[in-house]
Amino acid sequence: MTTTLIKDYEFSTIIGMLDFERTTPQKVRVNASFTSNGFIDYVQVIDFIENFYNEQKFLSVEESVEETSKALKQKFANLCTLNFEILKTEIIKNALVGAKIESIF
Repeated sequence: MTTTLIKDYEFSTIIGMLDFERTTPQKVRVNASFTSNGFIDYVQVIDFIENFYNEQKFLSVEESVEETSKALKQKFANLCTLNFEILKTEIIKNALVGAKIESIF
């Protein structure tokens, strides 16, 4: 089975609990890999992820990976496995922080 990869996709979104995180978009980086029972267009996956984050405005990275995993499976029914990671790139100097989920559907 082939694994599709998305590496280092960056966009800005509202994510976090602190006051400034609720009003100022911050840059995040997404890494994902997935397998499926059929073709899934990675461009559609990328667009879905960015739009989903911008609609949800998550309070935590942990909540965001859980909800995004569920939403991706709902949107792309033939998804079999998903490894999904989101990293905040600017919140801490000299470090990337975030969360990762590994899902088997």
